[in-house]
Amino acid sequence: MSPLTLGIPKAKSLTERSNWVLGEVIMNTEAEYGTDQAAVDNWPIRTVVVDDSPIMLKTLSLFLERGNGFQLVGTATDGYHAVRRVVELEPDLVLMDLRLPGMNGLDATRQIKARSPATAVIMVTADDTPACRAAASAAGTDDFVGKWQMLTQLPAALGKLFPRAAKSTFVRLKRAAPQEVAMSSA
Repeated sequence: MSPLTLGIPKAKSLTERSNWVLGEVIMNTEAEYGTDQAAVDNWPIRTVVVDDSPIMLKTLSLFLERGNGFQLVGTATDGYHAVRRVVELEPDLVLMDLRLPGMNGLDATRQIKARSPATAVIMVTADDTPACRAAASAAGTDDFVGKWQMLTQLPAALGKLFPRAAKSTFVRLKRAAPQEVAMSSA
């Protein structure tokens, strides 16, 4: 059993499993932060998600879709495809897994940064060790997020890189209770 599936209740669809992993996104209001929502909506942060796990691809995609200011423009399941998607789509942001088939996330990040230095890359990986963090930094990533802490670390990383969107987007996340997912899949 994969550590990523450990503890996730059985659900009928990939979306239901992803919703359990992701949880509920709670939006901050304009009144709390004084955000000009129209400005955020007019310039979405174009994002490519790269992961070889269908569950993580779906989870990260849902995470972005539920927040204002981010637009999912593409996905990839390996490093070679990731580099091609970035060249083709010219995103503002790439959420990159470390361990990928073919070309790994470190090599893909190096190639992306060489071809598109303005594209921000956040490494989102289960391999959250000091050595992996150092290797990711050396490869040119803009931030590093452990998958086990994704619900808290990813909003913080996005807020550092894209403060204009962070004020109107997901700031805190609450994990949905497993019973809610089980009941919704019935």
